[in-house]
Amino acid sequence: MTNDRNGRRVAATLAIAYAALVLLLGAVSAITLLTVQDPILLSGVALMVVTFPLGPLIWWGWDVVPPPLDDPVLLVGLLTGAGLLQAYVLWRFLRRPR
Repeated sequence: MTNDRNGRRVAATLAIAYAALVLLLGAVSAITLLTVQDPILLSGVALMVVTFPLGPLIWWGWDVVPPPLDDPVLLVGLLTGAGLLQAYVLWRFLRRPR
């Protein structure tokens, strides 16, 4: 019983740490896009790398989005959402009984 609680605690800790990293990178990227005139988005690239494997799929699929919806803040929001989805899947995967 104790081992199961420790496993759930570790799963929650890892998932929360991953989600916090994704939210931090997403917030920094969105703030940079909204405030800087010509942003160099290293945080956006870092967000794409951290959200692997969904991040690169969204990043490379962004070319097919029609021009009226081609907003970089929307891209950051999608990448952040993908990262939060991955944090949830990570939590569900790690907390299952062995």
